[in-house]
Amino acid sequence: MRRRHLMLFAAPLLASSVALAPGHAAQAATDGPSGVKQAVKVTKVEVVTLLKAGETVECNGTPVAMAFDGKITATGPGTVRYHWTVNTSRTRVSPGSLAFGASTSTKVVLQVVDMPAPRNAKAVTGYVTLHLPDQKKSVRSEQVTFPCKK
Repeated sequence: MRRRHLMLFAAPLLASSVALAPGHAAQAATDGPSGVKQAVKVTKVEVVTLLKAGETVECNGTPVAMAFDGKITATGPGTVRYHWTVNTSRTRVSPGSLAFGASTSTKVVLQVVDMPAPRNAKAVTGYVTLHLPDQKKSVRSEQVTFPCKK
């Protein structure tokens, strides 16, 4: 009888601890792996073309490599996920993430893209867009045009 009485007494305590578990689970979902809340805030995003405009390229059917830097400035600790798209394609290219500390800092991500360069083309054009899905930000590079060598 005494054992049964103790079990009846313990049952409400067990039930209350189980009821608290979802709250703790929700808290854990907002915390990062280290238990620190993700407070990262992106303050600036830009995409810079690394080749100089007007440079000529070989248009012999082999793709031309175009290089871009994505510069992300953020403040607060956390991780910023990103991916690229090329021209009008929606295909995600080179997904990754960057870890930021408590202070404001800028991180740079290099993206090299092979743009088609058909034979006898007059120029090769293209652009990239850097997407930060968690921050709901996207920044497109300028349209880059490189004349083909004659």
